[in-house]
Amino acid sequence: MAQEEILVTTEDQAYELIESYLSGHQLPEHISFDGWPNLSFKLEGENFEQSLTPSVMKGFIEMQSQINRAFALAKFGSPDPRRLSKEDRDELEIKVEVKKGSSILTVDMDGFLTKLSQELVGKMSAQEIMITVISAGLIWGGVSIFRRYIDNRKEVRLAEINKDGDKEHLKTLQTMSQEETKRVEIMSTFIKRQPLLDNMDRMAYDAKSEMVKSFVKADRAVIDGVTLDSEMARELTTNARRRSTEVRIDGVYRIEEVNNTDPEAFKVKVRNVRTDQRLTCLVQDIFLDESGNKEALQQAEWERKPVHLSINAKHVDGDIKSAVILYVKDVEEKPE
Repeated sequence: MAQEEILVTTEDQAYELIESYLSGHQLPEHISFDGWPNLSFKLEGENFEQSLTPSVMKGFIEMQSQINRAFALAKFGSPDPRRLSKEDRDELEIKVEVKKGSSILTVDMDGFLTKLSQELVGKMSAQEIMITVISAGLIWGGVSIFRRYIDNRKEVRLAEINKDGDKEHLKTLQTMSQEETKRVEIMSTFIKRQPLLDNMDRMAYDAKSEMVKSFVKADRAVIDGVTLDSEMARELTTNARRRSTEVRIDGVYRIEEVNNTDPEAFKVKVRNVRTDQRLTCLVQDIFLDESGNKEALQQAEWERKPVHLSINAKHVDGDIKSAVILYVKDVEEKPE
């Protein structure tokens, strides 16, 4: 029988709980955090003696902005931070501590995780809430997933650049151990199956890009054991595409109108049962080609029955500009 409560103090503990859950075991009913997650950065250079420059602060401001968007998505079904109350913003505020003697920074996001766990009550089962909050801790404050970001940017840049000298400099960058690589691969597969976590992962990616970009002003930045010099930080963030402009808004929807009069596009008007959000969606071509899917949408409209839709949308500050239906399932079926 699972313990009723557990205190998570390390990243290893977080991964052990994830692996236990994925193996079919029950998680504790209550989980709290103490001293984790808290990303740690050490910045070296003449401007970084117990102080922060505006450019470095910009990186942390981006992280706060993305955390606000992530919480808005969990609360409202839309990544629109303008809908958050002042109380929400105050409770979500990350804390950046500058240690005495040098610019060693720690980022505490306990407020976000506590607020997220409270918001998900009634929207998920107790087990789903626990695994979502632990995973969110790893996405935003996990050392291994920050290293995964750096490793990803390294591989992208190696594929983009032509100068052998630049490649050699990048190739010297070592990030993840074999054990970390294995854990992160498992975690990445799990994240992709969970729309809220998948969205957070993209938002955290953009926050990390802005943070690493801000480290260009330092002679060296040490991120929990990974050392980046100014040139490396600049190289890693060159041409970094923003990922958070796309968002998964999977959920239970009612089909309000099916429009197949345009031979170039099959359009569907849908309404989210929980949030009442209305969208006009295109339907993915490959999805239409699969047997019965077009009919399933039309049937759902005729019978006025809710269906589970997977929707990929593009947004600007939470306003949905375009949406594409990826697949449809009966609500009785548990989405994969």
